[in-house]
Amino acid sequence: MKRQAPPIHEGSAGEKARKAARIWSEIRPILYALLALALSPLVYYLLFDLPPKFSVQLTGVQGLDTAAPAASLSTVFNISLHASNKHSSAASCYRHGEAVVRYSGFTLAWGRTRTFCVGAKDTRDVPVVAWADGVGLPKLIRDRMAAEQRAGSVELEVDVKLFAEDDRLGAQPTWMWCKVVKGRGEPSDTTPCSVFSSQNWASDFAPNWMLV
Repeated sequence: MKRQAPPIHEGSAGEKARKAARIWSEIRPILYALLALALSPLVYYLLFDLPPKFSVQLTGVQGLDTAAPAASLSTVFNISLHASNKHSSAASCYRHGEAVVRYSGFTLAWGRTRTFCVGAKDTRDVPVVAWADGVGLPKLIRDRMAAEQRAGSVELEVDVKLFAEDDRLGAQPTWMWCKVVKGRGEPSDTTPCSVFSSQNWASDFAPNWMLV
């Protein structure tokens, strides 16, 4: 007697697919809830508790006004450090800081920042004076600066280091690097700073409209 093949149940594959879909529909809300729970601190941090954002403006410069910079410069830079704390639920306070003005990596002036606080959801402008007497620059650098001045603008770097009130407990200071362009007119445009701090990474990646 010829052996017959076992019957094929055409509905078995469809039943498996329906069972898998039913299981997925049951666990999907749980997975979404776990994902939302895991991301909620990051979302809150990005939207409601960003650290301060900083920018700088040169409001006055002395000692770089000549078309041919001298071998020894005496400089004074009046700087306005703008702190925006619009997206934080707490005030940020700094007990002191330092500011250095550089050209092509050479220091032109140095100064200290005052103790200041910027309140929650607030902004503040902090005046800083950096100065130096008898700054020596190589001739190649002086010639480059003179060429830029004749062209109408000189690109400078302003590096700022701020120490928060809780730095005594081991917190790292906030470093920032700012590029400013000194033109024939004053003051310069306000330019944003790149902030290097473990607490400021989100502030740097956040869009500008969140930081105004």
